[in-house]
Amino acid sequence: MGFAGLEIARSGMYVNERALSVTGHNVANVNTKGYARQQAMITTGPYLNLMRYQIGLGASIQETRQIRHLFLDNIYRNENTELGYWETRSKTFQEIQTILGDPMGDGLQNVLNQFWNAWQELSKEPDSLTVRALVRQRAEALVHQINHLGAQLDKLQEDLNQQIVLTIKQINDITKQIAELNIKIMQEEVCGDNANDYRDQRNLLLDELSKLADFEFTEMQNGDVQVTLGGYILVTKGEQINLVAGKSDINKMFFVPKIEGENIEVPVKSGVLRGLLESRGDVSGSIEGITDPAANPVPASANIVSDLKMRLNVLVNSLVTQVNNLHRSGKTLGNPPSDGEDFFVAINPAYPLEMGNIKLNDNLADLDNIVASKSGASGDNTIALAIANLRDNRVIADVSGMVSLDDYYQTIILIVGTGGSEAEKTAENQRTLVNSAEAQRQSIMGVSMDEEMSNMMRYKFAYSASSRAINVIDDMLETIITRMGLVGR
Repeated sequence: MGFAGLEIARSGMYVNERALSVTGHNVANVNTKGYARQQAMITTGPYLNLMRYQIGLGASIQETRQIRHLFLDNIYRNENTELGYWETRSKTFQEIQTILGDPMGDGLQNVLNQFWNAWQELSKEPDSLTVRALVRQRAEALVHQINHLGAQLDKLQEDLNQQIVLTIKQINDITKQIAELNIKIMQEEVCGDNANDYRDQRNLLLDELSKLADFEFTEMQNGDVQVTLGGYILVTKGEQINLVAGKSDINKMFFVPKIEGENIEVPVKSGVLRGLLESRGDVSGSIEGITDPAANPVPASANIVSDLKMRLNVLVNSLVTQVNNLHRSGKTLGNPPSDGEDFFVAINPAYPLEMGNIKLNDNLADLDNIVASKSGASGDNTIALAIANLRDNRVIADVSGMVSLDDYYQTIILIVGTGGSEAEKTAENQRTLVNSAEAQRQSIMGVSMDEEMSNMMRYKFAYSASSRAINVIDDMLETIITRMGLVGR
């Protein structure tokens, strides 16, 4: 027995004290976000070889292990990336549906119906100044609605452009913290220890980063994590490369993620950032430069606001052009009647007739200048009837062929509704997958109070038993030292 027995009991007290400390650390962090429970790995101590047998010298702490499942971490982050992408698209579609106000609200379709109905009424009473005033009023309401719709979509596109800038800044902030934690972890673990709390902080940052874009994370043997995006390394060891919001090569007003110091756009395939890029689109949505917008169907793409603006501008341009052509072909109500003029004109003639750039011809302040007849004869309603029937004429090209103005707008509403429904359902499915992956992670890495309380009692009794062993050995040594040799004196 001897003094080796004291060392054995001391080691028992030491390892159980350490294990009790780890258990207390787990309990204290039960509600800490991103915390992974820790476990003290107790192993037997070294052996003392004596002749033909060995004497154990107690126990020791091999390491304080962090309980995580790397495979589940990867699943969670991959699903989280897709969730960020679809949530962003779903939010954009919700904002667009609010702006349009159709099909159930007082949106563009309602104003269009009132405009066509006013011309229908004028065809019944082509010489009535009261009905002509109604036509002018409904036309002003239509112009206001179209220009207001264009302004709201422009604002939404600009907001998305600024959100891209903020998301890039957020990515830079997170990658900077990851680089700093890489240094701290390598410094702690170079001596063989585990920097578990630093690793928890870094893993939480990696989880946040995974939602923003399709990053790839690679943990190296020395403990640092390498972060790449689109094949470009953003973090390695303690070094970090920033992304910048650079001007797009397609549209100088729009921002795209680029590598700092180089004019290289980083390809982003998923996550919040990709969702914002697709929501905004690559172009403004203007029909400037298109020779005949009504004859060129807008191709389908993943872009949201830019494609919507393009389709609406094609609709507005076709409507304005058709009305103007008919209005110029008739005669006014004057005596003698004069040739008709454009009903709608451009606010800025240097740009095409589209949302934000149309107004009524100032000459229509004189109601006699509203054209209803072809010949100028009293009671002639040819032009008014032709304009009223434009709503059903196939004058605009779609992917399915030539369609009417009303049908074209209904197709736009259908595209928005279908896209919004798809994005919302997919986001909900992704949210379920993310929650499931998180639940599986927490079942492994999460702190269980019942388990920790059980461990606490186990380590406490083991500690008490080791201290009791020291007392027993002390009594035995006292007997040997103070009482042996007294017999026979």
